[in-house]
Amino acid sequence: MNTLLSLLAVIFLAGQAVAAPALSRADFNRLAAQAGVPLFWAPGKEEAKLLTPADLEAAGDAAALGRYVKDGKFTGEYDDVYAQLVELRRREAVRAEMDQGRPNLIVTDLRGASKADQALGHHMVEAARLIEELYAQQTGASRWKDKVTDEASKAMLARNQMPWCLAPLTEHDPFCGAVASLPVRKSGAYPESLSQDGKMCDELRARPDGKQLLDPFTVVVEKGGALRAIPLTEAYGPTMKLVATELRGAAAAQGKDEPFLKAYLLGAAKGFESGDWNEADEAWSRMGSRNTKWYLRVAPDEVEFDPCQEKAGFHVSFARIDQTVLAWQDKMTPIRQEMEDSLAALIGPAYKARKAAFALPDFIEMVINAGDSRHATGATIGQSLPNWGKVAEENRRRTVVMTNLFEDPDSKKTAREKAAEVLDAETLKYWADDKEPGLIGVILHESTHNLGPHSDSRINGKKPSEVFGGRLSSTLEEFKAQTGALWYVQLLKKKGLIDEALSRRVLVHELAWCFGHISTGYTTETGAPKPYAQLSAAQIGSFVRAGALTWTPGPDGVERLKADFDKLPAAIEALLKKVGGLYAAGDKDGAQALLDDFVSGPGSTLVRQKDVKARLSKYPREAYRYTVLE
Repeated sequence: MNTLLSLLAVIFLAGQAVAAPALSRADFNRLAAQAGVPLFWAPGKEEAKLLTPADLEAAGDAAALGRYVKDGKFTGEYDDVYAQLVELRRREAVRAEMDQGRPNLIVTDLRGASKADQALGHHMVEAARLIEELYAQQTGASRWKDKVTDEASKAMLARNQMPWCLAPLTEHDPFCGAVASLPVRKSGAYPESLSQDGKMCDELRARPDGKQLLDPFTVVVEKGGALRAIPLTEAYGPTMKLVATELRGAAAAQGKDEPFLKAYLLGAAKGFESGDWNEADEAWSRMGSRNTKWYLRVAPDEVEFDPCQEKAGFHVSFARIDQTVLAWQDKMTPIRQEMEDSLAALIGPAYKARKAAFALPDFIEMVINAGDSRHATGATIGQSLPNWGKVAEENRRRTVVMTNLFEDPDSKKTAREKAAEVLDAETLKYWADDKEPGLIGVILHESTHNLGPHSDSRINGKKPSEVFGGRLSSTLEEFKAQTGALWYVQLLKKKGLIDEALSRRVLVHELAWCFGHISTGYTTETGAPKPYAQLSAAQIGSFVRAGALTWTPGPDGVERLKADFDKLPAAIEALLKKVGGLYAAGDKDGAQALLDDFVSGPGSTLVRQKDVKARLSKYPREAYRYTVLE
C-alpha cells in the first residue's frame, strides 16, 4: 500500500473528529478540481506525507486561501472541504467496488406449483430474510446499517452484506466502504475492543478456555473486562426463534410426499431454538435426490467470514434436485472405498483408511442462497456438510453440486476469455463451454472433503483446528480437496468413466479456476488467508516447478501457461502426497511453509500473481440475486 494512504488525517463529520485515510496529493488536487474548491497542493520535497497548511496554494482565486488557512493553521472551513473531498473519494471507491460485479439473476417460478411447494417457497423466502439479519449481526454489519446514506453505498451494503469492500481491486483500498466514517472492519462474533486479527486468534487459542471461546456455535463477549463465550441462542435468540417459526410453517404445509424434507424442517427448527443441531444433521443426512425433490440446508455452517475462521456463519441454501445428472452418483458410488483406500496408501502410515460412508453428490439447481452462502460476487458451486458433530465424525456428510450457476451465455463467454488470458493456445484447445468438466471437478473436490484426513479427524487426539489453528486448517482442508480432485481424474480415466480428452478438459477447467482465485489476492482486509487463492498459488507454483506447466510466449509476445499432460499426473500426485502427509501428521510448520513458498516466498515468482491479477481483474464477476415467484 502507498505509504501516504496508510497515514491518517483527522476530518470532521457531523461535528465529530474522525480519523480517516489521508488523501494523496494527486487525489486531493483531482478531487478539489472536480468539486470546484480553489485549492492546490503544491509539490514538495517528499511526496509521502500528510498535507500541511504550508503545502496549500490558491487555485485561481488568490484571496481564497485565507478562508482555509489562518495564522499557519487550517480553518474550520478547510476541515469541511477536506471531509467533502474524502467523501468524494469514498464514493468513487464504492462505485469501483460495485463495477467489479456483473448483476445476474436466478428466477424460480412457483406460481403454477402445488400449494405445498408454494408454501415451502414462501416460508423459505422469509427464513432467508431472517437469516441475513442473523448473518449481519455475526459479521458486525448490523451496527452500521443506519449509517449508510447514499444509494450506491446502500446497494453495496445489500450486495456485500456488510459495509466493507470485498472485490479484488478495492478490498484493500482504505477509502472503500459504505459508511462515511470508514470504520475498521470488526466482526460481531468478538468484542470490538479486540484487535480481531491473527494475533487475537492465537491469543484466544492459547488461553485455558480457548476451546470454549473458539467454539463454532458461540459468540465471544466481554463483561467486566473478562471474556466469555455465549451460545448463539443466547446472543441471537429472538431472531433464531422467528426462523424456527418459518421452518415449522413450511413443515406443516408438506404432505405425505415429502417425509424426509418435513423431518429436516422440524429438526432444524429445534436447532434454531435449542442450539443443538444433531437432530437436524441426522435428518439432513437421510435426505437425498432419491427421496425428495428439494434440497435445503438452513444452519450455521461455514467459517470463512470469521477473522479466525472458527465461527459458523448462518446461511440458507434452498434448491431443486436436478434429476438430469443423477447418473454420476451411480458411476461413483461403487468406487468410494477405492478412493479412500488409494488416498490412504498415498499418504502413508500417518493416515489409516476409514469406511467411506459419505453420500455421493446431489446435483441441485439453486433457488435461494442467503447469509453466508450468498457471496457478494461469485458463488459456491459445491459444498460438503456438516463440518462438526456426529454425522461429520462418522463420515456421513452430504455433498452437493450446484448445476445452474455460471451457465448463462454471458458467464460462459467471460470464462473462456479469462482462460485465454493465462493458458496458451495448445492448452486452450481442451477448454469446453459445456458444464461437464466443471461438474466433474466439483464432484471430485467435494468428495475428497470426505476422504483422507478431514476437518473432524483427530490428530494425536486433537481436531485439525486445534493443531493448525482455524485459519490454516481451513486452507489445508481445501488444499487437500482441490488437489485430490485433480488426482482422482486419473482414477476415473482408469475406470473408464471418462476418456483422455475429457480428463484433459477437466484439468484445464481446474487450472483456469486456480487463476480466477489467484487474481483476487491472498488475504482479506483483516489479514485472514483466502484458502482457495493460497492453495491455487501452491498448485500452480508446484506444477511449474515440476515442469508440468511452462510459461511460454505466444504470437503476441505475452507469456501464457502451456500444460504438459504427460507430466501433470505425477506432479499432482507428488503434491497430494505432500499435502496429505502434512495434514495427517499435524505438521503445522511444514504446511505453512509449503503455502508461504508460493504465496510470498521464492515460489511466488512461478505464479506471477500481480500479472495474473492485472489480466483478469478487468473482468467483472457474477453478482447473483435470487427471486421466487409465488
